[in-house]
Amino acid sequence: MLHDTDSKVSVHETPATYESELQSIKVVPMSRQSSIRDIKPTKMSILDNVFFCALLCVIGGVATASQGAINSTLGRFIGQGLSSTIVFTVGAATSAVYWMIEVRGRPPANLPTMLAKAPWWAWTGGILGACFVIITILAIPNIGAGTTSAIIVSSKLIAGCIIDHFQLLGVSVHRKYTLWRMLATLVLIGCTVVIAKF
Repeated sequence: MLHDTDSKVSVHETPATYESELQSIKVVPMSRQSSIRDIKPTKMSILDNVFFCALLCVIGGVATASQGAINSTLGRFIGQGLSSTIVFTVGAATSAVYWMIEVRGRPPANLPTMLAKAPWWAWTGGILGACFVIITILAIPNIGAGTTSAIIVSSKLIAGCIIDHFQLLGVSVHRKYTLWRMLATLVLIGCTVVIAKF
């Protein structure tokens, strides 16, 4: 029997030999979804960047503190109730502009269905937002923007940690209220006391 010296494969192998070798090979067909033609590069969003999100939070914190002072000043001229109404009217218009940019002027076709699926407490965000604005309008003229912001931030942080721990209000991220988090909130409360006293 002749053999190729390089490949070490027999020249006179029988069809049965080839058949047994083919049966030992498992060929996994490529699905349509995983074909090269259908592979699309993952488009990274800028919101996936942790540092960018942190920067947004810093801007949001500065905006929140500034908003309270601005609303309080407006309230001194036109009254607290009307000031809050104007703030939310302007805010609603701004949110509507952002929404139209987000959906590119085409609201989703299943919007009524999605609205019907939302839990009842999902509609209370506007009420809580109004309470926040009214509280800042009332508090800042009496205790100042710094103390008001410090108390609000401390309360928000403690409430946020509790929401994360128990996964309340639809939050999917589960972060336990660990001892370190408790110590951090205690330190923040101490800082709030110092800001309010001195």
